[in-house]
Amino acid sequence: MRRALALARRARTHPNPMVGAVLVKEGRVIGEGWHQGVGTPHAETVALAQAGEAAHGATLYVTLEPCSHAVNRDGTPRTPCATRCLDARVARVVVAMTDPDDRVSGRGIARLRSAGVSVSVGLKEETARALNAAYIKQRTTGLPYIVHKAAMTLDGKIAAPGGDSRWITGDRARSWAHRHLRNRADALLVGVGTVLADDPSLTTRLVRGNGHDPLRVIIDRSLKTPPSARIAAAGTLFVAAEGIAPSERIAALRETGAEVVELPPRADGYIEMRAVALLLAERGLYAVLLEGGGALAAAFWEADLIDKAFFFIAPKIIGGREAKSPVEGDGLSRSMADAVMLEDLTVRRFGHDIALEGKVRRKPCLPGL
Repeated sequence: MRRALALARRARTHPNPMVGAVLVKEGRVIGEGWHQGVGTPHAETVALAQAGEAAHGATLYVTLEPCSHAVNRDGTPRTPCATRCLDARVARVVVAMTDPDDRVSGRGIARLRSAGVSVSVGLKEETARALNAAYIKQRTTGLPYIVHKAAMTLDGKIAAPGGDSRWITGDRARSWAHRHLRNRADALLVGVGTVLADDPSLTTRLVRGNGHDPLRVIIDRSLKTPPSARIAAAGTLFVAAEGIAPSERIAALRETGAEVVELPPRADGYIEMRAVALLLAERGLYAVLLEGGGALAAAFWEADLIDKAFFFIAPKIIGGREAKSPVEGDGLSRSMADAVMLEDLTVRRFGHDIALEGKVRRKPCLPGL
């Protein structure tokens, strides 16, 4: 199963889950594969094809429950992976986790068992769930998995009082963030304040072919971004407030190749962040990296949309009442007892800088709420 999980990590499969499979017979690997992307064979299919007739009587290790539906979401017919396992006469299937997709959700396992195949579920489930956290979040809630990434000084500032923010952390920390955070995200989200202050490119800055640039999503309710900005181009989605963004600015940005979507604003004229999250999920953008300033971050935290925080901390002191912090707004809690807590913490070091990663601890819902 460790090998299957390692295989699963090899490809970007958005919006499909990352899946790896390994076929074993008489203590020897006879086939293995992973799902490489939309429209390509599933991991089980690749492994079974590689094994051929030898798959008869073998054990299949797979990181996600074999699918059981015979029709794709676009209506085209398909052969379910559970059927392929039965046709290959696999004797045993070891599954890391069940598929939360409502078209599967235990049906693949049930079909295998009803045909006499021995099925075990739960081996390295925690690792498998972490691998597909974004997919699971979308399938179970309809929302994307959002990671808030910020770089700050030791006293919690993301910029000097004058606004300068380049660079808080060193090259090693920034390079790691580009490769392991931006490169794995479906969408990179910032606000117009970041665009106007830094004119960023918002790319992974990796050698062509070795990196993936996520869709750049800019929250800009009145479209203040000038068409000359570096991010005003194809591969960028501007989210504006309907009835507030002037039509001439919409047209100017669209001429650059960028896309502009208008969402209905709240009574105060601001965009509802939950509506932004739903928009991204509906487009198959399940893994979202939030890199905006403190005000935008606060809007997502206040809407309870953040799943994980990744804060890089440099051993620098800025001070100053006017210096910005990673999360601003009106505050998430009035007391320390009710502060948002992170769990499953990981600490990394990059030269003089450190990074703290943690999942947001969700408060249990009370019955009836």
